[in-house]
Amino acid sequence: MRIFYDTEFLDDGRTIDLISIGMVAEDGRELYAVSSQFDQGAVRRHGWLMANVWPSLPILKNPPGQRGMDRIDVTDPDVHPRAQIARMVQRFILETPDPQLWAYYSAYDHVAYAQLFGPMSNLPAGLPMQTDDLVTEAKRLGLTPADLPKQEAGHHNAIEDARHNLVMARYMDSITRKA
Repeated sequence: MRIFYDTEFLDDGRTIDLISIGMVAEDGRELYAVSSQFDQGAVRRHGWLMANVWPSLPILKNPPGQRGMDRIDVTDPDVHPRAQIARMVQRFILETPDPQLWAYYSAYDHVAYAQLFGPMSNLPAGLPMQTDDLVTEAKRLGLTPADLPKQEAGHHNAIEDARHNLVMARYMDSITRKA
């Protein structure tokens, strides 16, 4: 069964620091988790992440007139330490028969997913060692990104992007069924 996923992360050229992960299985199950441990200061200094990812996260805003910075709301039920997220992801995948991971521009997502478990060589048994790519599948079908269904809202929110990955896959499935 296919699992569509997306990650949001801070990439400094040497490491990938997971911000959030969203997974949607074809049977309707979903997983969404935000890390309580990513470097919020580094994200605040990253213009693109602040404009595109930060607004979709569970943020604890300072009351008016109080000094300080907005921060991740660690009391939100979607916020967890990395080790717990790794266990959640592992359980989600292992509860899926014949799991196949799919993502949009999947190379980065695969590294962020695999690094939840430490070095990539530490990927637990039963977890896929590859992520199939929706962009490659679209090219195989002769499609361009402009041909795929558009995501109207929720860009760069990991669970919304994962849901949209499923929408794009079903669209491509409908094309292959017609052929």
